[in-house]
Amino acid sequence: MRNYVWVGKRMEHVKTPYVIDTQHGRKHVLLVGCNHTRDTSSPQFVVIQQRFRQLQPQVAFNEGGQLGPAEQYATVQEGIQRNGETGVMKYLCDRAGIQLQNGDLAEHIEFPLMLRKYRKDDLLLYYVMERLVVPYLSGAYESQSFESLYEKAVPDWFVKSGLPLLKQEQTLGYFKALYQTKIGRLFALTLSEDIEKFDYVNGNGCYYCALGRTSKMTRDSVLLAKIDQALNKHDRVMVTFGHGHALAIEPALRQLVRRRR
Repeated sequence: MRNYVWVGKRMEHVKTPYVIDTQHGRKHVLLVGCNHTRDTSSPQFVVIQQRFRQLQPQVAFNEGGQLGPAEQYATVQEGIQRNGETGVMKYLCDRAGIQLQNGDLAEHIEFPLMLRKYRKDDLLLYYVMERLVVPYLSGAYESQSFESLYEKAVPDWFVKSGLPLLKQEQTLGYFKALYQTKIGRLFALTLSEDIEKFDYVNGNGCYYCALGRTSKMTRDSVLLAKIDQALNKHDRVMVTFGHGHALAIEPALRQLVRRRR
């Protein structure tokens, strides 16, 4: 796989969606590397629909967790507004009668793996910044207050999935104090220069950036394993994932498809 520092530099020059279309014999994998947006006018959603119809996949994978059967969308636009590219894929898969599977690493597996390498307070700081703060500031959680989001997300998303936080370590006050201790400044809910301290594309000894790269490479390995398993049973597989992941796994994915089965 490609190094994520290289990926970060390359992402500045890549137009999304970044499509990887690789085929060997009957085996055909189509990966659409997406920009995580819910803008219904984004051309990437047209590309996803066109490519889905062309490929007619037998199984598909999404980023971000398994959607249950009850998660239904009446239109493509509703799917986009509620769940971005994953919503579009769920809409398409439901109507094609195929399964949309989680291509990602479940948190209850990821957290114990990461705890072997990093302290839980460092993991809390990184994951809150990556999965709550930055998406919130980008509009991912609509009109919900950050305080209510935090109070729900930390116990439901992190603790229940294996991040062993004590009750007092689950509060927003604890996070703010941790942020001040680790980063050296008061936490502010804004896209400041401190965000760079959590961006996986930055090298030069950036601790939390390296932590982020470890997380993403672990998730990438799981995605490749799931695609590999799917190709043992199916000929046509479609995937939607972030375009950074797509750039990182492209060489390994092409090699995987060429593997003799």
